[in-house]
Amino acid sequence: MTTDRTDRSSRTPTALALRVFDGIIDAGAVLAAVLLIAVMLATTVKVIFRYGLHKSLIGVDQISGMLLLYIAFFGAAWVLRRDEHVTIDLLLGHVGRRTRWVLTVASALIGAAVCAVVAVFGTLEVVGSIQAGINIPAEIEMPRAVNLIVIPIGFLFLALQFLRRALDILRRGEAPLPPSTSSV
Repeated sequence: MTTDRTDRSSRTPTALALRVFDGIIDAGAVLAAVLLIAVMLATTVKVIFRYGLHKSLIGVDQISGMLLLYIAFFGAAWVLRRDEHVTIDLLLGHVGRRTRWVLTVASALIGAAVCAVVAVFGTLEVVGSIQAGINIPAEIEMPRAVNLIVIPIGFLFLALQFLRRALDILRRGEAPLPPSTSSV
């Protein structure tokens, strides 16, 4: 049973925004998984056509390459939220709690800033690409913006997730401990 305070706090605009944000990130991860399955199936079909039927399918490699970019950017914020990105935490395990807290907040804020800058410049590149009508000269000619659009979107969500991470650490008052490693 929830108390009135817990019940009210889950209905605040901030809590609603976080739930919507989480829903978008989760949807991106599901879409990334579906796209990965599509790439695997398309590649399998291409191999069957090439070696079984001695026919070639045009554009499968090009579309698969584009989808791999989408997979990476749709899943990146979800992986960051779950704290499963590759990290080098040699230092964090050997410093005090306060220093770890400062370093973790600083790295999250720097990550947010870098991702925000890439999102802004990526957006400018997408807009410029659309305005100039740039197409990719390949098996299937398509607008360059189709390949680029996922980059600023992905970096925007990464920036927001890094910012959320920094705010969570500031609110808690301590940084999480790095995962323990076992010697090999």
